[in-house]
Amino acid sequence: MQIDHSILITYGCIAKKLDKGEFIFQEGSTAYFCYQVIEGEIKLFTTNKMGKDLIQGVFHKGQSFGEPPLLLNKPYPNTAQATVPSVVVKIDREKFSVIIKDFPDILNSLLYTFAERIYNNASLAQIWVSHTPEDKIVQFLNRTKEREGFNSAKPIPYTRQQIADFTGLRVETVIRTLRQMHNKGVVSIINHKLYYK
Repeated sequence: MQIDHSILITYGCIAKKLDKGEFIFQEGSTAYFCYQVIEGEIKLFTTNKMGKDLIQGVFHKGQSFGEPPLLLNKPYPNTAQATVPSVVVKIDREKFSVIIKDFPDILNSLLYTFAERIYNNASLAQIWVSHTPEDKIVQFLNRTKEREGFNSAKPIPYTRQQIADFTGLRVETVIRTLRQMHNKGVVSIINHKLYYK
C-alpha cells in the first residue's frame, strides 16, 4: 500500500530519519504506529530462541508496514530495523483510520497489500520447510524472481547473509551451497554477484 506523501503530511503524520541498524519497533512491543518508507530500506524479522533472525519482509520507498497489529490493537509480531540510512513516516491509529475512511481507494489498495503479504508468508513457509539447503535457496530465488521480476541478466539484490536470514540457514551453508549450485550451473556467481537462471 502506498499513501501519497502529501496526504500523509496534510493529516499531520511525522517523518523520522533512521540510521543504518536503528530499530523502529521490537517484537512484542505495543503497536502505536504503522509506517511508510520514504527512502531507504527496512527489514521485518523475528528472532528464534537460538538468536537466528528470520526475515519476513524487506520494504522500500513507497511501501508500508506495521498496519495489521495497529488495526488489531495487538503487539508487533516482529522487529523492524533500517538496513541502510532511511526515512519513514509514522502514522498513528487515529490518523490511519481517518485516511482510509476519507480515501476509499487507499482502503482497496490495503486489501490487496494484505492479500499479497498473506501469499508471501505462505511462500516463505514453503522455503522454511524445504528439506535441503539447495531446495531452500532455489525456493527463495524462484520467489524473488517472481515477486521482483528479476531475470538472469540482473543480479539477485540480496546478500548471502540476507539469503540465510530468509531461508533459516547459516550464512556458511548458503555460501557453500551457492558454490555447489554454481558448479552445477544452477546459478552464476560473477564478481561476487549472484545471478539466477
